[in-house]
Amino acid sequence: MTNGTIPAGIPDDALFILNPAIIWLRDEFGSVGFYRIPGQSAPVRRFTMLETDILEHLSTGATKAEILNRFDVEPSALTRFMESLDIWGEGALRWQNKQESQALADHNRLIAAARLRDIAMAMAAKADENDQFHKAQLTDAQRQFDQIETTISHIFREPHVALDDRSYGQAFCDWLITSGQMKSSCKIIEIGCGLGYFAKAILDRLEAVYPDIYDGLSYTLFDLSPELQAAQKSNCSRHAGKTHFVSGNIETHDFEDQRFDLALSNEVIADLSVATISLDNIQSGSPQSEAEIIAQDYQLDCVPIAQGNQRLAVINFGAIKMLQNVDKCLNENGYAVVTEYGSLDQSPKAVRFSNHDEYTVHFGQLEQVAQQLGIYHNRGTMGDVIGFNSNCETIRMESLRTLCDCLLPYLGRQSLPVLAYTPVSLKDALGELMDRIGNLQFLRLDDPASFSPFRFELLSLSRASQKGA
Repeated sequence: MTNGTIPAGIPDDALFILNPAIIWLRDEFGSVGFYRIPGQSAPVRRFTMLETDILEHLSTGATKAEILNRFDVEPSALTRFMESLDIWGEGALRWQNKQESQALADHNRLIAAARLRDIAMAMAAKADENDQFHKAQLTDAQRQFDQIETTISHIFREPHVALDDRSYGQAFCDWLITSGQMKSSCKIIEIGCGLGYFAKAILDRLEAVYPDIYDGLSYTLFDLSPELQAAQKSNCSRHAGKTHFVSGNIETHDFEDQRFDLALSNEVIADLSVATISLDNIQSGSPQSEAEIIAQDYQLDCVPIAQGNQRLAVINFGAIKMLQNVDKCLNENGYAVVTEYGSLDQSPKAVRFSNHDEYTVHFGQLEQVAQQLGIYHNRGTMGDVIGFNSNCETIRMESLRTLCDCLLPYLGRQSLPVLAYTPVSLKDALGELMDRIGNLQFLRLDDPASFSPFRFELLSLSRASQKGA
């Protein structure tokens, strides 16, 4: 698969695929095209009726030969149009060679280069970056989750067909109850609480469906960001008698004699610090940093990175520190649940947002830490554990952001809330306008290209007996 400038002499059987970040609005003269670029809110090109028809065909993954057979257009003119798309859209069009030999090799080289870049970013990360960003640089809480970083709990914050008409927080609450992790007189701490929607949904659900548990409940919202904590207090204001707010950094906070029955960390630990360690120092029995001591003590399986004559590795240092802290503040039969994007065996990779970096999580190492701490653990995908319907189709995030950031402002219409729209719910929101928009892409929740709960891990931890867990 090749991106970038469309090469000359494209084979007739090459497949053309439009970037989901390109959409268009049909009118009587043709179409106005949009391609989302950060900060852009205006149309970037107007298409003729013929070009719009070609775009419609391209969106189905048509080949060059199929387009030439269907439309009255010269091969050179078609090539020029495709080249103009790519120049205009900075990757709006890509092509896939059916033979795949050279194209696949080029793709693999790009993947390798991106991997090296991610490693370099992680190795250069500073331990206090998370602290600085959340304390001082995060100044618009709602915009942070609507326009910059997307979370599963945020886009499923409203009742959704994929969760049997429950919100993510409601479904999560039901699972905590049925799995026996939330009981009467439960003292809960949520670590990193976003806008407070997750906590509010749990509290609302308990009050409405499980009043006996709600009556004896205590819910502590722990966060580093003053801006986010203000939003949490506002959104959870109806439960003021049940909620408590604590400011701090979970990597270093001292809970002293505080104890909790249930600790929740929902899509947070990607924000925590990473650290670069020397595997040679560990192998020689001479660790030089706290991160290297931790890697040695917990016998972490690390993916080595060769740099000169050194063997290095990157670990989720902050996530491990959080587990240590959770271990100290859990009651004897307490539980903890950690969710985040990551994998069982891959080193942390950098995920770059416009105002900060996050890192994927090596859940295999977190399981090793839990085992060494004597904590029973069980892991699965968020989608499987919480019970998402994998057959449900939701809008691709690139399509939604282009719609909200470009097309709707062009029409003078208010932007839509960032939600996991199905074709039906988006039609309800847009009305007849939806029928005029091209290339809105919807994906099954289990599609690898989807922003999917099946790509997030859920680690359940317990101090109770395995039988009870």
